[in-house]
Amino acid sequence: MTNYDRMFATRQKQLYSLIELYSGPDYIGCKHVKYSQLLNVTYVTMMYGLGLPMLFPIALLSYFIFWATERYQLAYCFQLPPAMDDKMTVNAMKLFSYTPILFLFNGYWMLSNR
Repeated sequence: MTNYDRMFATRQKQLYSLIELYSGPDYIGCKHVKYSQLLNVTYVTMMYGLGLPMLFPIALLSYFIFWATERYQLAYCFQLPPAMDDKMTVNAMKLFSYTPILFLFNGYWMLSNR
C-alpha cells in the first residue's frame, strides 16, 4: 500500500456513507447569524463613528474578515448552498438603509452637544 493509498483509505462500504464522511454541514443554519453580525457592526459604527473615527477602519477590517471567512467556508467547509429565496436579504437591505439616517442624527447630536 503506497502512501497515497493510505491517505485516502476509509472503512466505508457504501458511496453515500463516504460522501457523508467528507461533506461538511449544511449552510442554511448560518445565514441569519452572519446577517446579524454585519448589522451589528454597521449600526455600532454608524451610531458612534463620528465621535470615535477609529471605528470606520475597524469596521472595514471586520467586513474584510467576514468576507474572507465566508469565502473560505463556502469553498472548503460547507456543502453547496441550496437555492434560497431573497426574503432575508431584502429585510437586511431594508435595515441597512436606515443607517445613514442614524449616522446623521446621532452625528449632529455628538457635534452640537457640549
